[in-house]
Amino acid sequence: MLSARQRVLALVLAAVGALAWWLQEEEKALRPHREERGHLPDYTVDDFTTTNMDELGKPFRRLSAVELRHFADDDSSELTSPSLTLFEKSGPPWLVHSETAWISADHNLIRLHGEVLIDREAGPTTRPVHLKTRELVLKRKEDYATTDQPVHITSLQDWTTSDAGAEIWLTDKLRVKLLGRVRGEVSSLEQASTSTVPDDRSRRQQ
Repeated sequence: MLSARQRVLALVLAAVGALAWWLQEEEKALRPHREERGHLPDYTVDDFTTTNMDELGKPFRRLSAVELRHFADDDSSELTSPSLTLFEKSGPPWLVHSETAWISADHNLIRLHGEVLIDREAGPTTRPVHLKTRELVLKRKEDYATTDQPVHITSLQDWTTSDAGAEIWLTDKLRVKLLGRVRGEVSSLEQASTSTVPDDRSRRQQ
């Protein structure tokens, strides 16, 4: 037989155990909501434009968007209707547009979501280029971009498509590595031809 003191002690221990279990279950229930609340923007900016200069004080990169949302937990940013201008030392700049975008904390990695357009006007020694794809990953410091989505490129009357994405180097002389099944048509003064080329075929356009 338990004494009155032992019974009270047993009830207290049982109550403490039940309270600890309840707190643990409550913590499990609240944890997803706390994590979700942790990734909320700490500030937003509407209709903004920011320009980076090179060592000579000339525009190097320009970024604008309808809205920017910054997240303090990982120092990342999300953009609505972003537009990125990549200035070149010679020739027209590259213009990159998408529906939305995510930018890493160091501002080098940009993930462009939805429809992505890359354009460059004609210059004294370069042809105009228009590239259309979706879900592009851009590394600003390397002027390099890649996608695994279909790509369509036009330049004057010439056009090229690939069904498995591309690697793109956005330099003065555009370099594109098309992946998967590639088709294109190149026009000249004498003739126009249509061809299909193998996988991983690299092409250069000026």
